[in-house]
Amino acid sequence: MSTNAAYRRAAAKINPRLSPTSLTKIANEMEMSMLPPNVPRSVYDIPQSVRTNPFVLRDATTGKSTHPYHGEGGGRWGGWDDDIAMKNPGAVVRSIGTSRRVFLLDSSLTPGEIDGLAYRVRVMSNNDAINSVLIGNPIEDAMTDGDMSDNPTVLPGFMEEDDPGRRFDPPGGAYRGRPDFVRSVLHEGYGEGLGVPIVACGYDARDVYDSGMSSDRGRLDEYLLSPLTRLSDAIRGVGRHDDVVVGGGGGGGGGGIRTSKVPVISPHGLVMDSGYALLLGSYVLATHSTSFRILNPLRGLSFDPIGLTYLLPRVGREFRQPSAYHSVAIASMMALSGYEADARDMVATGLATHYVGGQYKTNLLERALMDVNSYEYQSLHPKPTGLYGREDDWRGVEDINVHFRNVAVANLIQHVSEYDAAGADEYGVHLGDMLDDETGLYLRDNDPSINLPGERIQMYGELESDLVNYAATFVDAFDEPTVPGILERLREIASTRSTYEGKLGYEEDVEVADVAHSLVTGMEKRSPLALCVSNRLLRMGAEEDETMESCMERERRSQANLFTRAGGDYARWARSGCGVGLVGMPFGSSSLIKEREDVFNDWVHGNVGEVTEDEVDEIIG
Repeated sequence: MSTNAAYRRAAAKINPRLSPTSLTKIANEMEMSMLPPNVPRSVYDIPQSVRTNPFVLRDATTGKSTHPYHGEGGGRWGGWDDDIAMKNPGAVVRSIGTSRRVFLLDSSLTPGEIDGLAYRVRVMSNNDAINSVLIGNPIEDAMTDGDMSDNPTVLPGFMEEDDPGRRFDPPGGAYRGRPDFVRSVLHEGYGEGLGVPIVACGYDARDVYDSGMSSDRGRLDEYLLSPLTRLSDAIRGVGRHDDVVVGGGGGGGGGGIRTSKVPVISPHGLVMDSGYALLLGSYVLATHSTSFRILNPLRGLSFDPIGLTYLLPRVGREFRQPSAYHSVAIASMMALSGYEADARDMVATGLATHYVGGQYKTNLLERALMDVNSYEYQSLHPKPTGLYGREDDWRGVEDINVHFRNVAVANLIQHVSEYDAAGADEYGVHLGDMLDDETGLYLRDNDPSINLPGERIQMYGELESDLVNYAATFVDAFDEPTVPGILERLREIASTRSTYEGKLGYEEDVEVADVAHSLVTGMEKRSPLALCVSNRLLRMGAEEDETMESCMERERRSQANLFTRAGGDYARWARSGCGVGLVGMPFGSSSLIKEREDVFNDWVHGNVGEVTEDEVDEIIG
């Protein structure tokens, strides 16, 4: 019997009323037994220096780093003689009761870290002895007045960067990035200018060029694009049998798809481009500081292979939301203009599943998950038991509790949420149902003679989303099949501002013209070729016969062609030293001092009208 099977058999006999500490120990042992031989067992230990040094996991016997996808001569970028980062997940994994908490150590991950994180998420999401995997970055904790050092369930200051060169300093070379701009990236419109660190932007596109990876298609595909796809699959809970050994099964061959057991929960944060792979979990929790942007066209790139060309044209469908009627316009606004979808936009379109309001609620959720039974012991009916003297053999019998598992986790998330994408608030009452017309409040009892003011429950009514409203307004413009056509229609709308400006009753028309102008401005800053490729990918992904896998394969092929295009827009951007217009905090300065990155504009094509259909066909393949 394998070690893994032995653990499972032993765990099946354990009383589920054991203390959280005992259950945590058992869960750790079971999870580590799933790892292949020679993989380090120290993933649960957080070194004191984790804030300033890379979180390196080494083989205890050889002292070298190992990786399930690592080939000979790989290195961090597939070229450097450096195996360390190939085993580094770029995150700290902690056992918190019967749940797992994943803390991202930086907003961008190296390709090896992306692969390492994908592997660990897949292992954890198939662990019977836990109830969930929570990927998060709490900035504050209401229970400790914001002092995270007193909170035993979080990693203090893990988003701080005391050493700006710790991540991409090649052997024998100086840090090649911009150390005056790496301490933090700030959300321009948040709060009073203090800003919020970006949670995930995927990878550093400039380092891909500096390392030489972009000139080698084989390395690019193996060490960056394929890991991104694996991370997307791992967070979604699907994957090939040969990617990881789960449930004591064999690893070789296969290629089938299996679904994970426990949900992956993605809390709040600012997310860009391929970082959205971390928001493909079972539940995506949005707070007031959550937003999502697509900025790759400002780098001369298109979609990373995580499935956005399948998801964006289908927003609103999963939860039957009104946004589904304008899904193509929503997808085009976000992908072509870089429109920043905030928390309300994300919930209204289904890009996030729940709105939880304050960030402190994620900490409340974390504590509550500690007391939820593991997947194995979430049951309504007792397991069939073999009795002495009876020949009943229950082995191989279908799990009679399969329909009751993960319900407790779902109820917890619903309880801490103000409302979800399906339109239900924390009380489970669907928005718009049984609301008092005068106050907009939900009444427990509709009889006014006995209904007291204190028995009114605050409701939020229909969720308002600027993104959905703008998409409905500009739906005709974004119905144009080509980027030049879209731009022409938007310019026509923007030109009406002078007609309505200053006239009473035409304030909305002026606002519409201003928004159209901002969309045009955003599109004109981007690579014309990348815009045309992105538009074509969205149109193709919107076809009914498309699948997530077919769209991801098309994204991977197109992105590889844009990366490796000699003298193309991406190479020009990478050599320029320009950024994508984000607002940052210079290293070592006060967070109130902000600087804006320069935006590159010397593209191969002067405008989208110069891009030919043949060029787009060549990129998409």
